[in-house]
Order: sequence, then C-alpha cells, then structure tokens
Amino acid sequence: MKFKPIFISFFIFCCIGNCFSQETARERLQRRNQGQSNTNSTVELTSRATQMNRTQSTDINDAKWLREIYRYLDLSKEGNAPLYYPVLPEQGRMNLFTLIFNLLSENKITAYEYLDGREVFTDEYKIDFKEFLDRFGIFHETQNGNIVVSGVDIPSHEVQGYYLKEAYYFETGTSKYGVKTVALCPIIYRQADYESQTVRYPLFWIVYDELRPYTLRMPIMTSSLNNTMTGTIDDFFRMKHYDGEIYKATNPRNLAISQYTSTPEGMKAEQERVEQQLRDFEERLWKGDTDTTRVLPYRQKQRAGGSTTMRNRRY
Repeated sequence: MKFKPIFISFFIFCCIGNCFSQETARERLQRRNQGQSNTNSTVELTSRATQMNRTQSTDINDAKWLREIYRYLDLSKEGNAPLYYPVLPEQGRMNLFTLIFNLLSENKITAYEYLDGREVFTDEYKIDFKEFLDRFGIFHETQNGNIVVSGVDIPSHEVQGYYLKEAYYFETGTSKYGVKTVALCPIIYRQADYESQTVRYPLFWIVYDELRPYTLRMPIMTSSLNNTMTGTIDDFFRMKHYDGEIYKATNPRNLAISQYTSTPEGMKAEQERVEQQLRDFEERLWKGDTDTTRVLPYRQKQRAGGSTTMRNRRY
C-alpha cells in the first residue's frame, strides 16, 4: 500500500522539523547571549578612569570624627530602582549586581564572606567564585579552564536588596565633612526548602573602593519622569540618592538595632534617633561648632532574650 511510505516520510519530516526548531531556539539564545557579550563583559580600565578613582577615593583614616552606619536598601522602593534595573543588560547599561557578578567572574574585584554581625576584608575570608556558584545553584560551564556563566543565568532578578556600610566623617585639618560608601553586600531572595516564606541570603561583601572605577562609568537612569536625567552608579552612591533604613551603627558591643529594641515601634524610634544625631552634627558644623565630643553617646540596651539570628530578626 502507498500510504505507508507516505506516512513514514511524513513522520521523518516532522522529526527533522522538530530537531531544526530546537536547534533554532538554541541558536537564538546563543545569538542573544553573543549579542549581549559586549554588554555583559566589563572593559579594561583606562588611565583616566584610574585617575578619576583616585580623585573620588577618600582616606578616612585621619578623620577626627567618624561614625559607621549600616543601612538596608530595599530595591522594591522607587528610590532604589536604578540599582535593580535593567534586569538584563541593554544599551550599554547593566544593573549593579550584574556588574559585580561580571567583575568577580573576570577576577577584577574581590568578594569577602558574609559573617553575621561583622565584616573582615582579609585574604582568609575571600570567597571562591566556583564554590559560590555551586552553593547558590547558579548554572555555569567550564571552557578552556575558565568558568563561563550565561547572561540569562546571572540571578540579578533575585537580588532585591543590599546591605550598605557607610562612614560619616569630619577632618578638622581641612574642615571637611562627608559620607563615604565603604562596602556593599548583595542580598538574594529565595524560597527556603520546606518553607513558604521568602528568605534573605546575604551573599558577600565588596569593598566599594575596588568597585568604584567601574561604577564611575556605568550609566543609570535616575528618573522615571524625565528620561534625560542620567548619571552613573557612583553618582547614585556619592550623592546619597538611595533610600536606606539604618539597621546598625558601630558600637562597642557590635549590636544591631534589632538586638536592643523589643518592638517595631522601638526600632523605628531608634533609627530616627540615629538619623537625627547625624543631622544635628552636620548642622553644628555649618554653625562653626567643630567640637566632635558633643555627639550624643550611643545607647546600648540589649533586648531581653539575648541575641537573634539572621532569620528571626528584621535586618
């Protein structure tokens, strides 16, 4: 019968067609990745960029007054959106985590382990990039001895917050008051095993001075109302455009605010008190009062019940 050869031919044609369609989809993904390769990869620093970084860097070791503040930046807030978008690189722009991830993969910056309650920037606590990828289940391949991560596998959409360490300082010699971004810690949000709620996982600390040469040249859109208003990621931090809640101010017992307040209202009041102290000190400087000893002492009252873990405290 003639229908058998026709049926077999039709079956083979369908199989071949499916194979070609799968290959086309794969090729399309590869083309997209290749098209983004120039965008995803970071460029080498020029001498001008290096000089700009030296100019922007601030040595706070000689400051006569210094206060270290830790903030949580929620990227779902409108004010912090420039750090989250674009989720995928486009038109020469990438978000902060994609930039950090690419720099780490190219061994251009160093990341340090996140330690609950402290940060140590020494060789002992440097992270191993491959171990980091394995720990968080980030798909990667090895090509010619190099670790390769496709742009679509970088979990930038899951990084929905940052811990930010900043230093408020005053130099009496130059009468200079300023705020320096010291370090950043990306926070990934994921569903925990056997749990219904989303859990925060702080990834690692990055010393901002290492990152600045690249954030100096990474453009961002700073306004959703006026799209001509642009700047760089470094401008965003240097000009304090971010919206961040204080979760800790450096103190002798190394306590976070959540560890010595017992209610959300108490925590909010303490955050506002620290913010007011910073404003008051700056205001006195403008009035010519440079007595750094008049800053109110840090209140230390530990909450009943002892210390808390990362999972059961707010920050």
